[in-house]
Amino acid sequence: MLAIPLDKNKSTTISKLFGNAPYFALYNGSKLNVVKNEVCGKGPQSAKFLKDLGATSTVYYHMGEGVYNAFVENEIDVYSSQHQEYLISQAYEMLESDDLVKLNGSNYKEFLDPGSNGECKCGCENS
Repeated sequence: MLAIPLDKNKSTTISKLFGNAPYFALYNGSKLNVVKNEVCGKGPQSAKFLKDLGATSTVYYHMGEGVYNAFVENEIDVYSSQHQEYLISQAYEMLESDDLVKLNGSNYKEFLDPGSNGECKCGCENS
């Protein structure tokens, strides 16, 4: 199941936020469930939160290294939107067709971007 950060409960596009996104869409291609981000503002904790909800992968617009490391520790695949504001369905289709960049140990520093001019606002860079 793909976890996609959202700005609002009814949003249809990926949020530029991640750890501070107020909602996440959980989507498996046929079923969409939007959940309130119970750990909003605590970026690294979002990995366990989403894993407990069944997420196996996530896509981001901005993400810092602390958050990324938490997803690696929780065995959740991380994909970059490469600063594209995809619709939820587009992000899932791109995941399924291998058109999203999957982060790994050799490329993650190239694709991570905490946003806010490089200043982490959720504390993820300090964890």
